Amino acid sequence: MDKKSIIIVVIVTVLILLITLLGVGDKKVNWNQSYQYDGTAPFDTKVVHDQLTNLFKDAPKNIFTTFYEYVNDLSSDDYYNRKYNFISVSRSFDMDKTSFYELLDFVEQGNNVLISSNDFPSFMKDTLSFDIGYIDKNLDDKKISHYFNFLNDSLVYETKAVQKDRFFKKTTKAINLGYAYNDGCTEYVNFIGIPYESGIFYLHSSPEDFSNYQILNSSTSNFIASLISYLPKDYQVLFDVNRKIDPKISQSPLRYILKQPSLKLSFWIIIIGLVLFMVFNAKRRQRIIPLVKPLENTTTQFVHSVSSIHYDAENYNGMIQKQITYFLADIRKTYLLKTDKLDDKFIKSLALKSGKPIADVEKLITLIIRAKAHKFSTESPLEKLNHLLEKFYS
Repeated sequence: MDKKSIIIVVIVTVLILLITLLGVGDKKVNWNQSYQYDGTAPFDTKVVHDQLTNLFKDAPKNIFTTFYEYVNDLSSDDYYNRKYNFISVSRSFDMDKTSFYELLDFVEQGNNVLISSNDFPSFMKDTLSFDIGYIDKNLDDKKISHYFNFLNDSLVYETKAVQKDRFFKKTTKAINLGYAYNDGCTEYVNFIGIPYESGIFYLHSSPEDFSNYQILNSSTSNFIASLISYLPKDYQVLFDVNRKIDPKISQSPLRYILKQPSLKLSFWIIIIGLVLFMVFNAKRRQRIIPLVKPLENTTTQFVHSVSSIHYDAENYNGMIQKQITYFLADIRKTYLLKTDKLDDKFIKSLALKSGKPIADVEKLITLIIRAKAHKFSTESPLEKLNHLLEKFYS
């Protein structure tokens, strides 16, 4: 292995080691408040979502489209003859206005809605007549206590959210169902119920209660179960997914590979290795072979010159002898036949190897034998010999 190849191998090895160390090193915890139903980050809601099957009669159905699209895809029998619980957990409830008015009709049919979010759209606040306030607190004031107005369960934890806590301002239409205490012992309403026609809107301003981190780390894990217990257990749960990407559409093998840390690392190592291989092997391994101009074949010119000399001197016998000499030399070279004896055995062998009729070969060889034994002074034998030779080579 030459010096250049050794350097390339060392560089590739170092790059692979660096990528491996970066890939398997300590990963930073993702504290983004995404509240994804299938996520395992601290602020996702996989634990709650998985437990909904145990809390209700039927497994939850996830909504990957807008609520308006989902409801319009339901059959009339499913829409009017079944009862539903709509659940949404997010940092900001950003349902569009068309879907919200569809949600109002949905609740009017006797269905229930539970929305836990830090913020709500203005048109929703106006329609349901409620408003949001912000809890003033110091940076070190992170211990939060939640409890219910009509239930005994409570929740105490240290918040990991960076923004201010929200609470519901007093309103005549809402029923206060839950409260929050901060370290300053101030009481704020964070859970309300708003009756609407035949159904109820349950609004909750502390979505962190539903997060994986708080449920797995709090000593009072029954709090969320008590909160969800306000919804009828025999109703079908519709869980609003924050990221509207249907997993049935996302079935690309590459997407799956990039989603798995170990497969993703292996994939990029292979790609980088292939790129380096192509870069360093793009050059030629061998010097360019110079183009050598082939020697010109002057045999034809020589024959033409010699023939012209004999023809001008009317030396027909010389031309005949030359043609016989070149013909016999070509026979020895092409068919590997001896030409010292031009007998019947030679004629049969030449006819067999050349594929020519034995009668034509016999005429040609007979004329050659005759021409070698006589000297011709006329042009006629030369023309006859030339005719037979052209017929043999045709």
